[in-house]
Amino acid sequence: MRMQTISTYFAFFVLLFSASASHADEVISENVDIHAFSALITEHSDDPNSQIIDVRTPKEFHASHIADAHLIDFYAKSFFQKLEQLDKDKTYLLYCRSGNRSGKTLKIMKKMGFKSAYNMQGGMKAWTRANYPVVKAK
Repeated sequence: MRMQTISTYFAFFVLLFSASASHADEVISENVDIHAFSALITEHSDDPNSQIIDVRTPKEFHASHIADAHLIDFYAKSFFQKLEQLDKDKTYLLYCRSGNRSGKTLKIMKKMGFKSAYNMQGGMKAWTRANYPVVKAK
C-alpha cells in the first residue's frame, strides 16, 4: 500500500514537472487590440529579437505605416518564402488594413512553427482612428 502511494506521488510530480517544463516552450499566437499592440511595440522597441511586420500591399505600406515596420506583402508570390526566411524564435507583431490578412498570417505562422506572434485586431483602420502615430510617405 505504501509503495503504491509513493508511486502515485512520484507520478504526480513527474506530471507537474513536465507540465511546467513544456510551458516554457509554449507558443504565443494571439489576437490583440490596438492598445495592447501599442504596448507590445513599446515593450519590444529595443529588442533585436522582435519585428513589426506589415502584410499589406506596397502601395498601402508607402501611403502610411507603423514606424520600423517591415513589409511582407500577403498577396505577393514570395509571401511564404519570405515567412520561411524569418527566425521562428523571434517575436513578430503583425498588422494589415483591417486585421484580416494579418490574422490569416498569424495562423500560418503558428502552423509553420513560429514561437511568438501577435496580430493587431482592427488593423491600420483602428490604429489611425485612435490617432496612434504613423509614418507617411513624403
